[in-house]
Amino acid sequence: MTAPYDPYSLFASFEPAAWNPSGAADGEVIYSLRRDHGVRGTYRLHNPNDEINEGRGNLDKVIIEYRIESISYPLYTVGDLLSAPYAFDNAAWGNIVGDIAERIARRVTKYWLKHINPLGKTGGIFDRRFNPKERDDFIITNTQQYVLKIRKYPNLVILKKTGRGKYGYENIKELDGLFDYRYFRQRSILVLESKLEKLTVNADDLLRNLFEPLATLFPDAHFCYLVFTDRNSIYQKRGFERRRQIKQFPLKLYRRLREAGIATLFFSFGEQHDDFERMREHLVTQYRAINRMGVTLRGRTVIRDRELMIFDAGETPHLKLIKDPRSGTWREVKLTHKRRRK
Repeated sequence: MTAPYDPYSLFASFEPAAWNPSGAADGEVIYSLRRDHGVRGTYRLHNPNDEINEGRGNLDKVIIEYRIESISYPLYTVGDLLSAPYAFDNAAWGNIVGDIAERIARRVTKYWLKHINPLGKTGGIFDRRFNPKERDDFIITNTQQYVLKIRKYPNLVILKKTGRGKYGYENIKELDGLFDYRYFRQRSILVLESKLEKLTVNADDLLRNLFEPLATLFPDAHFCYLVFTDRNSIYQKRGFERRRQIKQFPLKLYRRLREAGIATLFFSFGEQHDDFERMREHLVTQYRAINRMGVTLRGRTVIRDRELMIFDAGETPHLKLIKDPRSGTWREVKLTHKRRRK
């Protein structure tokens, strides 16, 4: 089983805390979150012609950019569009939005871990065998009974030896992300779970198929279950909402995992439902445009006497037409970058 719960962990102040709102000895005890991750990210939508993509290869062109402080990250690229395992249409709404949420959660978590303490270190989970260019299907670590491997980076999977399935192993758990954090002699393995809509997690299944195998694979580590979800899934809507009182389900999950020696953190997305919907629509539009499937644009249109520009959510036009003054016909012209203000 896992190592004992560590009350002195760097992450303890992010866990639910019990307190008495009335101050009386026999008063009601509630649980609240004292801290969220505190990372403020913003996103920007692009098309392949935007200035950010100048000089990039076709597959590396940024479709969604994510910024934290002054650092820019490619959240979604053209290559991601073309290699996605789901369709870019309305029927795949949950898959697209879920993927976006996972990417944001991983990016925010990486930034948070790098800044939580100047003496802490991330990484260290990969040994010298790891080749970033051939990371899919890479086996991170294994025992006689379990295998932890990258399925399709950065998603991981735990396999259990059962005598069934390919090579006698079966998939028992998929992981949205896994982080190895070191603080002096303290080693923490954080397992990321992204749940955008409804927080439905079975604690007993987590213990059986996730944390028990991980404890075998990493016997020297303490474990932390990091749940990224929307605020409505975490906090009560009435009473002590301003003090971040958490709902019964996350409280039940926290208590059950703590009994097994596992810390639980509940982090919220800074993005709203409309933001995820806007990013989803943008990905669908870009996918259809790149594959010449025909698109319906919800951007703006600029019409002048001899110029017509149609924009999507990017900074440069999706289409630009110039009118020939002699013949009166319109012709498409090469797009140029709209320079950003310094």
